[in-house]
This record gives sequence, C-alpha cells and structure tokens, in this order.
Amino acid sequence: MRLGLPLFALAAGLLWAGCAGAGRGYPVQRLDGAQTRLRATAETKGWVFVYLGVECPIANRCLPELMALEREFAGEGVRFCYVYPNPDETPEAIRRHQADYGLTGETFRDPGLRLARQLGASKTPEAVFLDAAGKLIYRGRINDQFLALGQGKPAPTRRDLAEALAQFRAGHPPVGLVQAPVGCTFRSLP
Repeated sequence: MRLGLPLFALAAGLLWAGCAGAGRGYPVQRLDGAQTRLRATAETKGWVFVYLGVECPIANRCLPELMALEREFAGEGVRFCYVYPNPDETPEAIRRHQADYGLTGETFRDPGLRLARQLGASKTPEAVFLDAAGKLIYRGRINDQFLALGQGKPAPTRRDLAEALAQFRAGHPPVGLVQAPVGCTFRSLP
C-alpha cells in the first residue's frame, strides 16, 4: 500500500512528536526571551499545548472553556501551556492578553515555530494533548463552535478537547485523534 504525501507527512509528524517530545523536552521561549525546554516531572501525566493569538477572535471565544479545563485537570498532573506563535506579538501584548482574559497557565512564545513544527500545530486556537511520554493523544480544535472562518454558532455542541481529557482521565484516551482546527493561521517571521 502506498501512502500519499499528506498521510506520510502526518505519520512522520506523529512519530516525531512522540520521539522528540518527552525525552529531550519541548523547546519554548519564555516571555523574558530566554530559550528553555519543558520537561516532564514526576507529577506530569500529560501536556496540553494551546496555541493562541492575541487578536484571534476564535481563540478568544474559547478561553473561558480552556480556563475551566485547566482548573479541572491541573490537580491531576495535566500541564496547560499557552503558546503564542506570532512573532509580532510582543511579551507586553501577551501579558496584557493574559490579564484581560485571566489566563493562569504556563505561557510561552514560539516565534520561530520550532515547537509548532514538532507538534504539527498551525492555527490559533489549536490544542495538542500529549501524554507524559510525548505520545499524541489529541490535536485539533477546542470545540465545534466554528465550522469555518466566519461560520460560527452561538455555542458549541461538541467539546473535543474536553472529551479527550475526560477519556484520558478514565484510562482510555483516543490516541492519535486529530480534529481539524478552525482559526487564524500563524503569521511567519518577517
């Protein structure tokens, strides 16, 4: 059986995320500009990397749900990390965004998209949920409130990230599930 290029790229990305993740850590940039690698601790059961944009209206609509999930699962060893990929979003703008929306999770920048490439992320909002060993559990939309850009409904009917987290908690996570995100495409470096 011959794999098409997109399917091959997805399989390679999933393998890379699992292999490169937990052992070597996840490359991020703190808001003070320092480069670091996030590594699992003994308490880490999983990681939820959520890509956000300061001005992305779809991402901003998801923030109350994300904060509720963070509160619900933080005591269970699931680390929520908010990642801002757009190089033109300054640390000051990100801090203002956090304050305006009451975000409390770990916050990082990814202006070179190093982590985004490792995780296969491309839009805001997009969640990448990995277990402590770096195996992909879920990647994609937070919920189904937006079917396409400009096509939303008053409230979501399916909460994909919440479902993946609940299944993880119950011991039968949907390993490798990918649900296409709807949102703002990352802006690249100038």
